Amino acid sequence: MSAILQEEVHSVGGTTLLVKKLQNGQRLTVVVEVSSGSDCILHWGLSRRAGGAWRRPPDACWPEGTTAFDGHAVRTPFSTNEKGAKEVEIHLDSPCPWGDLTFALYFPKEGRWVTSEGRDFSIPLPHGHDGASSPAEALAAWAPGESVVRQVFTLDGAERLAVATCAMPETVRVRMVCDAGSPLALHWGVAWRFRHEWQLPPESFRPAGTSLFDGQAARTPFTERDGLQYLELEFRKPAQGPGPRGMKFVLYQPDGAAWLKSGGKEVYCPLFEREGDPRLPSPRLWDLADQIVGAEEGASSWTLMHRFNLCHDLLEGVEDDEEALALLFAWLRYSATRQLDWQRRYNTQPRELSRAQERLTQRLAGIWRRQPPRDALGTGAGGRTWVRLLLTTLGRGGDGQQVRDEILRIMHRHDLKEASGTFVEQWHQKLHNNTTPDDVVICTAYLAFLRSDGDLSRFYQTLEAGGVPRERLRGFERPIKADPGFFPDRKDALIQDYENFLRILKSVHSGTDLQSAANAARSRLGQGPNQQLDALFSLRQRGAATEELVPAATSARVGLREAIAAATDDAALRDLLLLDLALEGSLRGMIERSNLSQFDRDRLVELVHWALRNLNLSIDSQELAICASHWAALIARPRDGRDWALHAKSVADRVARWVQGFTNDLYQRLQPKAEFLGEAFEVHGWAVPLFSEEVIRGGPAFALALLLGPLDPVLRKAAGLGGWQVISPARASGRVRLVDRLIAVQGERFPEPTVLVADAVSGNEEIPEGVTAVITSDAPDLLSHVAVRARNAQVLFATCFDPEAYTRLKGLRDKSALLRVTPGGDVEYEEPAAQAAGGGPDVKVERNTTRRGTAPTFSRWAVTQDQFTPATVGGKANNLNGLRDRLPDWVHLPTSLALPFGAFENALGDDSNRALRREYEALVAAAEQNPVEVLSRLRALLLEMAPPAELKESLLQAWQRVGLAPVPWEQAWRGIRRVWASKWNDRAYLSRRARGVPHEDLRMAVLIQQVVPADYAFVIHTANPFTRDPAELYAEVVLGMGETLVGNYPGRSLGFVCRKADLSLEVLAYPGKSIGLYGKGVIFRSDSNGEDLEDFAGAGLYDSFLAEEPEHRLLDYTAEKLVWDPRFRDDLLRSIARIGIDVEKVLGPAQDVEGAVAGGSFYVVQTRPQVGLGN
Repeated sequence: MSAILQEEVHSVGGTTLLVKKLQNGQRLTVVVEVSSGSDCILHWGLSRRAGGAWRRPPDACWPEGTTAFDGHAVRTPFSTNEKGAKEVEIHLDSPCPWGDLTFALYFPKEGRWVTSEGRDFSIPLPHGHDGASSPAEALAAWAPGESVVRQVFTLDGAERLAVATCAMPETVRVRMVCDAGSPLALHWGVAWRFRHEWQLPPESFRPAGTSLFDGQAARTPFTERDGLQYLELEFRKPAQGPGPRGMKFVLYQPDGAAWLKSGGKEVYCPLFEREGDPRLPSPRLWDLADQIVGAEEGASSWTLMHRFNLCHDLLEGVEDDEEALALLFAWLRYSATRQLDWQRRYNTQPRELSRAQERLTQRLAGIWRRQPPRDALGTGAGGRTWVRLLLTTLGRGGDGQQVRDEILRIMHRHDLKEASGTFVEQWHQKLHNNTTPDDVVICTAYLAFLRSDGDLSRFYQTLEAGGVPRERLRGFERPIKADPGFFPDRKDALIQDYENFLRILKSVHSGTDLQSAANAARSRLGQGPNQQLDALFSLRQRGAATEELVPAATSARVGLREAIAAATDDAALRDLLLLDLALEGSLRGMIERSNLSQFDRDRLVELVHWALRNLNLSIDSQELAICASHWAALIARPRDGRDWALHAKSVADRVARWVQGFTNDLYQRLQPKAEFLGEAFEVHGWAVPLFSEEVIRGGPAFALALLLGPLDPVLRKAAGLGGWQVISPARASGRVRLVDRLIAVQGERFPEPTVLVADAVSGNEEIPEGVTAVITSDAPDLLSHVAVRARNAQVLFATCFDPEAYTRLKGLRDKSALLRVTPGGDVEYEEPAAQAAGGGPDVKVERNTTRRGTAPTFSRWAVTQDQFTPATVGGKANNLNGLRDRLPDWVHLPTSLALPFGAFENALGDDSNRALRREYEALVAAAEQNPVEVLSRLRALLLEMAPPAELKESLLQAWQRVGLAPVPWEQAWRGIRRVWASKWNDRAYLSRRARGVPHEDLRMAVLIQQVVPADYAFVIHTANPFTRDPAELYAEVVLGMGETLVGNYPGRSLGFVCRKADLSLEVLAYPGKSIGLYGKGVIFRSDSNGEDLEDFAGAGLYDSFLAEEPEHRLLDYTAEKLVWDPRFRDDLLRSIARIGIDVEKVLGPAQDVEGAVAGGSFYVVQTRPQVGLGN
């Protein structure tokens, strides 16, 4: 006996519908009756839940006469029952795995559908698992207590899928539970690097019962239990290489061929943690790259419009991230250079493309406006530069609809038939379906064809030059295979119309075309800037010289700058920025097209001025602005004489250093990302290594670099500088070895005499053992630590400014070379005909250069300057003490005290440091096995030392007694520990090892001095270290503290020589350092028994530290008296020379003196015997 579960009557559009559900044991019957005389069909399907996606019913429940409609529904004709009514009777199992029976009525003769107020009719079915666990509950019960990541997905048919991922060191286990009906299979693949990938899983990943589908996917069946579908997969990490990043899948029901997705998409499940790629240094960049590559490689349909829309969306949240902006630029640059698809199985109307470009360019303009001001000491590109670069890859957008409309108007106006097989019609079809920047090239080529009276070679040559060869034309989805036709009677009219059409195309695609950009921006400019543009276009039209064009373009940009600064509307700002970029590119082109080798000094000097102003308009850099103002002030002076050339050389070097730093930063940020994306996109092999170089060559700094190249030898000749600068003269021979940076090999031991050719020298390195000469194209300070060490070791050290000579020397790589210094101050080198690599002079290595003797007796924790002796403190303190009361009263010495020899060892032996001492001794014993790691750990360990109570008490008493400025104890103790720890810095360790000095012989006192708040600092060598002439001293001067002179701070100091007899001066170099250090308070200096000795300086091996970090200031020489006032400069330099002469008189041998000038007072802060003066 059947029980009626539900009965409903519906009346729709004159049709009465009766629906009944009847239950008979394990059978559920659904009856649908209609009262209609017309033939009727039940169009129906099943779904898991109300409102879920339709699924095709299993064959077993199809009534007679049922046919499949598609993969989601079937159709059953109504038959007449015994009462004469039309009905369909459907029999289902009960309990039922389906939640809903959904249907509509179809009357085929009338072509009429009947639904319930526009919606499908829905009959709820008694679900068989209402009392059972949900997939999520069943999954939790399957693996209780496991550390797993669980996700629940609602599939498009309202089915639920629960997934648990359990990651172990070598294995990832994935468990799934789903409430979809059986049979059910997982249709899946793996993603090795990027989420979009779908690759066939290796056999080791495939569970039993898995089959393959089309060679691209695996199908693994679920197992049914308690009305739910269960599946477990296990992924073991490969023995070599990373495991798959994730798996992608859909579910498949063979009955009804139903695909179950989530949100219409495949489901992604992460597996193994991806291994970091140093080219993308942050998770944000990885995610960004993942989305970019996934879209580019995974989307079946793709165009420029899709790319620009995705970029617009990806900018959300990354506008303050320079690394992210650089990644987006690399992506769009690959697109702009045709390395990525511009159309793939999708048609884009021109108005849609222009809208996408418009959205993206306006968003970029807004990001540019919101970029924060750069820090005064900021280096590198900066956010605004990356935005400008991004804009260079885009068209403005313009009115894309005009592209579609105007080509039709031209065709109709000139009776060019819309007949297939003609060039114009094929191009017309391409324009309608996907206009791209290629169309600018095609139009340009067609105009060249028309102007040449139908010369096809001109057409294809112009296409080739624009990057659109014939193969590309024919490869469009709407290919252009026909040659253009020539119409002599319509030539002039066609040229006029296609010139106008070219302007339309450029307005859409060519954002930085000067004429298009000017047309778009003119309405946003005032009278003055518009007149400047008119003047520039007039000069261009009459073919004016570079010297006229460059100032005109720069002036136009200056006029534009005010409008850019005032713009608050993103669309207006976008137009102004594109015009600015167009002017910038135009100016670069003017300089690139000039034969600069034929320009004289004054023409180059003026062009550098304008190029500097131009670059300052492009890039937000205070350093660049200072250089521009300094150059402008300098070129306003008379340009005759050596002094002007020296001055100009210092500014030009500073500018060149900025250009090099800017381009290096851009390259370092951009090239790794370009390589990553290039590999992922599988672009042409040649495009990747040249990527960043081409960006730099097309960037704003390149024009300035082009001008500095020919100007440098002109200035060097006028200044009498020659092609070499010998820093440490010596005769040397050895095998030539090339290195990028000297610091990279400072710890090596070369088994044979070696000539190092190093592109970069910071000034703070240790000369490696076995090296007889260091030749560099860099320009370290002449009195930098590495320069002093080279002279001390009698190693030839020289800078080569002649690129050709430097390249020739590099050409001797791995060959033997003999080098000598000529009387004129150049370096000659040759490859000895019969001399082996080891045949030169022996390599001189200083051995055991510490002041030894019996270990000093430790008697007190702190000594004041009146208690300094060779047994208690090092050369710095003793040499300075030897000057007290023996110099003129206008020369001052800083107040000093010291922690003597033995203080470190006794502090380490204190009970408070017992455990630390054991670890220290173990690390010292292990240092030789792994110096890099162990030395770093040693330094860090010593910063954890605790101060013995007696040390603190004695030091504070002595501090107060000598009257040093008070310093918080933590600052003082940290400074002391840092000096002690510097015993184990890399340079010092390598130096001791090279010279055979036992580490335990090195004793470290800490000299504590009042900091002189220097306006200027100087270093004097009282015997000229280059000529070794004792009658002449050499000195260098910097602004601020002397650390920028002897340490790793780029740029030259003011260098001069002075004859001791008559104090006659000769300035050899003007200052060009960018940074000055300004400090106060107290400095903690290293003062060991292994430095400042008569036969070995050891300069800079051990470190000194200020209690307070000094202020770093960007130096502006534009109003600096040292540079512009000869009388002030000469008085200052002669006073410095007198100090050197007086110190040498007091202490005997030639001296290396460091001092400072503060508020008009002169100070000597340390002195040591000058080394490297041997015959």
